[in-house]
Amino acid sequence: MVCLSRVGEYIRINILWETETGLLMEDSTTRSEPGINKTALLILIVAGLLVATMIAVGVLQKEEEHLVPESLVEYVLWDPQKIDPFLLVDFNGNEYGIGQLEGKWTFIFFGYTSCPDVCPVTLANLAMVFRQLESAGLPMSDLQVLFISVDPQRDTPAVLKGYVPGFDDRFLGVTGDKSALDSFTRQFGALYFLDEEDGAGNYLVTHNSSLFLVDPKVRQFARFAVPHLPDQIADAFIRIYKHYGDAGQNGTGEEE
Repeated sequence: MVCLSRVGEYIRINILWETETGLLMEDSTTRSEPGINKTALLILIVAGLLVATMIAVGVLQKEEEHLVPESLVEYVLWDPQKIDPFLLVDFNGNEYGIGQLEGKWTFIFFGYTSCPDVCPVTLANLAMVFRQLESAGLPMSDLQVLFISVDPQRDTPAVLKGYVPGFDDRFLGVTGDKSALDSFTRQFGALYFLDEEDGAGNYLVTHNSSLFLVDPKVRQFARFAVPHLPDQIADAFIRIYKHYGDAGQNGTGEEE
């Protein structure tokens, strides 16, 4: 809610300014031109005051929309970043773009199916998070998880299809060519590179291990660093959801 005392102060200042301006106009104009329409002058003053009030409310609302509760400063970005259009492909072979992110809260993790540790652990933990959020009564249709493979050479849509749903059949696997992946990962600062192959042609992929949260306005909204503890992530997301609302903008601004 906008701070009414601040709006009131803004209005008071403008009233003084308008009053002084009116008096100055009366001194410099009305007295020298007795025929001036004082009613018209009053209308102009009131109109200016209304405009000033509307501006004050709008500015303060915008300021408060970006306020982050103390309990969420570890996760929520102070300046959520809008995601630029992109085009990848999901494990069903369908194009996946920015339109699929609109209107939903989306957890995004970058990895690869041959990952020996952090990827399977993170997906398993996200499955636990989903079960906790479901038990808490959150509308699961508002949430989705994207596992984005940065190893498209090995992680074809078919490979992703056989891997990702094993953690939770609501999770979606996505990949793309190197150019599309590089463009998308740069938006998150999620760098990756392929290590050298061993004698058998196997290789590891060094990749970012953060878990990203995109809001329904398609902005990078929050970030969860390792370790990805299910209880902490679930608790933080419930707070985010309640504070910022199911549309990322209509929250109550209150926490329980």
